[in-house]
Parts: sequence; structure tokens; C-alpha cells
Amino acid sequence: MIDVLVIDKTDQIKSELSAVQANVSCVDDEVKALNVLEQSSSVVVLLNFNMMQEQTAEYTKVLVKANSACSIVVIADELTEKEILNCLLAGAKGYQQLSQLKEYSNKLVTVMDAGEAWITRRMTATLLDSLRQR
Repeated sequence: MIDVLVIDKTDQIKSELSAVQANVSCVDDEVKALNVLEQSSSVVVLLNFNMMQEQTAEYTKVLVKANSACSIVVIADELTEKEILNCLLAGAKGYQQLSQLKEYSNKLVTVMDAGEAWITRRMTATLLDSLRQR
């Protein structure tokens, strides 16, 4: 069964995962989340952007450093392309709008567990353009 770590101060994400076939753990503190992640093997991380706001990209780097096998998806009401891009460049492998999480949760968790990305084709093009410019 797939292990999922939800990092969220609210129950918004957890409440949308009722249909997911996975072992779901929830943490509402960024330091506790880091400790849990360090003790885990492969895990899908659903990170609420509201936990860290503008520092989400930096926090994503810390999470990836703590566990390079994790697959992080940033969850938010709505982010700009730049905010999403910053999170992806920091190590996140996906982005999902909170309003559509329930609809896509099973597929999202399965795809992320398989090591794939969860971003739109348009964001893939934006990410590739950004990498080319570096």
C-alpha cells in the first residue's frame, strides 16, 4: 500500500482523500513533518502551500534533502505559474488545486508513487523553458 504524508495545518487535504487507497498520515507542524519524512522510505507528500506560503519552495528543498525518495505535490487553492515553477524547481514533482483534489486524489497518489510528475503539459513546457535558460 502507498504511504502518503499530508503536511497541513487544516483538515482540508485529509478530508479530500477519503477515497484514496493508501496509508495516510497527517502532520500539522513543519518540523514534525521533516522528522517523519527522515524516518520514511518512499512516500508521497501532499504539502499545503498555506503551511509555508512564500517559503514553500525553500521548505520543499529541505524536504527533498531529508528524503530524496519522496514525491512532493504542492496543494493550494490557486497559485501563479511562477509560484508553481519555483516549487517544481525546488524539487516538487507536482501541483494540484485543492478544489479538484477529491476528483483526482486516487490517480494523483498512484502516479506520484510510480515516480511520475503531476503537472499540466503547459507547466511542463514552462519548466523546460526555464531549465533551458539556466
